[in-house]
Amino acid sequence: MQAVTQESWRGRAIRIHVFPVRRIVTPDTAPDSYIATVKIEKAGRILADWHLPFFSDRWLSEDESRRDAFEYAVKLIDSGVLDEPQWLRERAA
Repeated sequence: MQAVTQESWRGRAIRIHVFPVRRIVTPDTAPDSYIATVKIEKAGRILADWHLPFFSDRWLSEDESRRDAFEYAVKLIDSGVLDEPQWLRERAA
């Protein structure tokens, strides 16, 4: 399993960490599912740092969890909610 992957989208760095989740029955119990944490940064500034909501058996593979995390981050960036507020841009000008 890769520790952290990094992608870029519209000038933002998207760092995704996927880790296994398991019901501990015995010490060698295999993972039941996976969950991803996502950090979005721009110019060294953290814009968002969260994990995707976990639903039982939602992500059965590491790749599926990573793909959904990236797709969600892209939607968040494209929505504009992470953009600098207009009043702050005007004040800087």
